[in-house]
Amino acid sequence: MLPIRCLQACVARPRLTLLVFSLLCLLAAASCWDWQKHQLALVIDPALERLLPAQDEDRKVFEQARSIFGDRDPVLLTVNFGSEVFTAEHLAKIDALTQALREQPGVSAVFSLATAPNLLASGEDVDVSTFTQQAEATPETIPRLKAQLNSNPVYKNGLVSQDGKETAFAISLEGMNEAQFRAANYPDALTALAKKITGAPTVRITGVAVVKRATTEALLKTFRVTVPGIFLVIVLVLVFSFRDLRLAFAGTLTVAVAMLFTFALLRLLGYRLHVLTALTPVLVVTQGLCYSIHWLSELMHEEADDAPPAPLAARAENATVKGALPLFLNSITASAGFVALLTSGLPAISQFAILSSLGIVIAMVLTLTLLPALVQLLGHKPVHLKTGKFYIAVANWLAALAIRKRGLIIGVSVCLMAIGLTLSASLKPSAEFVRGFPKNSAVLLDYDAINANFAGANVLTVLIETNVTDSLTDPALVGKIDKLSAWLRKQPEVGAVYGYPDLIKLLNRSLNEGNAAAQQIPVEAAAIKQLLVFGGGDQVKNLLDAQFKTAQLVVRVKVDDAGSLTDFSHRVEEQLKALPPPLNAHLTGSSLLATHTVENLTSGQWKDVLLTAFIIWTVLAIIFTSPRAALIALLPNLTPVAVYFGLLSLTGIGLTPTTCLIASVVLGISVDDTIHYMIRFNEEARASGSEELAVRHALGGVLKPITLTMIALCLGFLVFTGSDMESQVQFGWLAAFTLFLSWISDITLTPALASLVRIVTIWDMLRLDLGQSPQHTIPLLSGLSLRQARTFALLSNLEAVGPGTRLITEGDYARNIYVVVDGQLQAWVERDGEKKLLSSMGRGAVMGEAGYFGQRRTANVDALSETRLLRFDSQDLERLRVRHPRIAATVFRNLNRIQAERISRMMTLIK
Repeated sequence: MLPIRCLQACVARPRLTLLVFSLLCLLAAASCWDWQKHQLALVIDPALERLLPAQDEDRKVFEQARSIFGDRDPVLLTVNFGSEVFTAEHLAKIDALTQALREQPGVSAVFSLATAPNLLASGEDVDVSTFTQQAEATPETIPRLKAQLNSNPVYKNGLVSQDGKETAFAISLEGMNEAQFRAANYPDALTALAKKITGAPTVRITGVAVVKRATTEALLKTFRVTVPGIFLVIVLVLVFSFRDLRLAFAGTLTVAVAMLFTFALLRLLGYRLHVLTALTPVLVVTQGLCYSIHWLSELMHEEADDAPPAPLAARAENATVKGALPLFLNSITASAGFVALLTSGLPAISQFAILSSLGIVIAMVLTLTLLPALVQLLGHKPVHLKTGKFYIAVANWLAALAIRKRGLIIGVSVCLMAIGLTLSASLKPSAEFVRGFPKNSAVLLDYDAINANFAGANVLTVLIETNVTDSLTDPALVGKIDKLSAWLRKQPEVGAVYGYPDLIKLLNRSLNEGNAAAQQIPVEAAAIKQLLVFGGGDQVKNLLDAQFKTAQLVVRVKVDDAGSLTDFSHRVEEQLKALPPPLNAHLTGSSLLATHTVENLTSGQWKDVLLTAFIIWTVLAIIFTSPRAALIALLPNLTPVAVYFGLLSLTGIGLTPTTCLIASVVLGISVDDTIHYMIRFNEEARASGSEELAVRHALGGVLKPITLTMIALCLGFLVFTGSDMESQVQFGWLAAFTLFLSWISDITLTPALASLVRIVTIWDMLRLDLGQSPQHTIPLLSGLSLRQARTFALLSNLEAVGPGTRLITEGDYARNIYVVVDGQLQAWVERDGEKKLLSSMGRGAVMGEAGYFGQRRTANVDALSETRLLRFDSQDLERLRVRHPRIAATVFRNLNRIQAERISRMMTLIK
């Protein structure tokens, strides 16, 4: 086959192969480097809202609100003086800090006591000066400022904390992207500036931009921790497995190239690193490590079988040829787990799926090309690594357990699956966007303090549209919006709400010299418009557009987790639907958009898992040429996934953007070990003819490599536990635990199930040699297609015997039937001390049918030359009848015809 010949060519020319990959590595490294900034050109995107499709309705609303009213996610800076804010000294410092903040690059506006107008009326005049300006002009008014602030619904608990000791600065950034914000180290710079000017002991900072910067730093730290950690795991596992530093270096370098190519592919596809694609490099590396272990194990197996050892080039070629099929199948099934995610329709999931599947294929190709070249060029110390007594003892115990307790093992697995699926029914989307950081992190501590001391650190908006100019000055509509604000304030998640109806009432009261009875909405549209035009100032621009047809309510909430925000948004949306025409309103905001992203990522969880399982089942059905065998191979991997979902429910972790991917990832990876076992079991079953021996030998052959790959995978995923992001830590623990469960399932449930089925792989069918046109030259196979003839042969036993071998002994009881594929045999009997030749038999001859029907053997049959035969019995034919009834019907028909012809010849001789 062409692919095999290409691999053999690469192995035969190790220096040329290494040269080609060296050039490719240089190109890949160059594509990942920013030559102007002298740094890696990989872009990290911490924004969950950008993971939604551009055409998503929620995202459109969010971007529309931002385009009309500007960025409503300001950076919140708070200064705690430790004593009353409303003193001349503190107000002067607030004014100085406000001015200093305004001068910072990228700052478009600062909202504080130094910029917020304290509307006061005197006669027909309205004082629109700020709190600090009034304090400076008339110091005797300072004691009254606190009461005036608290009576203002727009400012209450927003500019000064509830205890009156801490004040807030809302800093709007325009024209500064997240990369610039991070490069300028704005959180630390603004905090240092505030401490320098105010001398306050405590300065805190939070906001969407701050959280995104912290997320970016956490992702970078994840790479700084995981990349060295995973390569340390690689070296340790390879050295422990093969006791040779040169082999460990070759395997490590191969995996490193796989990671480099994956990064280059990410750059080539124009993807960014976000919370999902950040998982891909470690995923590719751990899978590449498993491939390296399998290839190197095959190389060691070649050495162990050679006495004296064959040349290294020959052993490398044999290991590559033998390892090509299982590694190819492994990469196909692993990739299938990711390909199923493409149906989600979310760019983030699609990018993760495409990058991971391509990265795994790259790792497989490198294992079959670069690794053999490196091993040949580096050489290694021959070490005969055979499965130790410990593995053999454990395999024998497990084999006996699988056979004796088959029903119990299958029953327990079914119960665990049922329990897991039952518990998983209560799973809900869950993500804590700020609380996902370590408890002692500054970003979380600052957020919690500001959230508790003020009206909430999380800002949402209700975008209200009418598409009718001046419609929002209609007193009836203003009243409806005001009632909506009042309803929102009663919600437990809400700390404060303000909108233009509050501003109208405040202006109306101010014009009436602070009369509380005048704090109401005027009954005429003209009066409302006049108040907004002449008294609103810059505050109106932040709440109402110039044509008075679009407005927003600013809602400050005290929650940030996906579950609470989802419940809150559902209640709000129901309320918004009840608004009368022409009012059309939607709740939006960065954190809410991130929540919708989580909902979208997790809502299709079951669909993704089922589709992943279906794709893998389809691949296995093609590989094993049997839907039943494919299902049996899949079941041991579905049980750990069901237990995993139950664990998510019991622990309260729920479905997050990362935990929702684990099921598909584990399904794609863990099925590899099942494939290895089932193929090995089938080979042993054919060779020994004993189910118990086949289970024991198969487990003895695969227990060590699948245990090593399990350890490698688990350690690789556990590296994520060093991350500062809770989502990454959870992914590491849960993925490792689920893979461990898959390993337990593979060494218990898989042997119990595999013994129920005989496997025929498509590779077996392609390489099986039955001679030329077996369906035409072997009477028993007459009427079958070539594929059907090979299927029958593979469900039988293809054996080779040497000259002089006795196949059948006269008088024995035996149930086997033999069909000659090629070679020469003779049938004879001994009578009166003489050997009487009955017949000579060649290709297509059938013998032993008398014994099959319960009779004693009627003659002796010996092989005269090297002979290949198909041997089958009643169990083989029954298995054929169940799995391939059409083939079985044809074989039975041909067998009856052969019997009839033989009887006819005998009757002719009698006559």
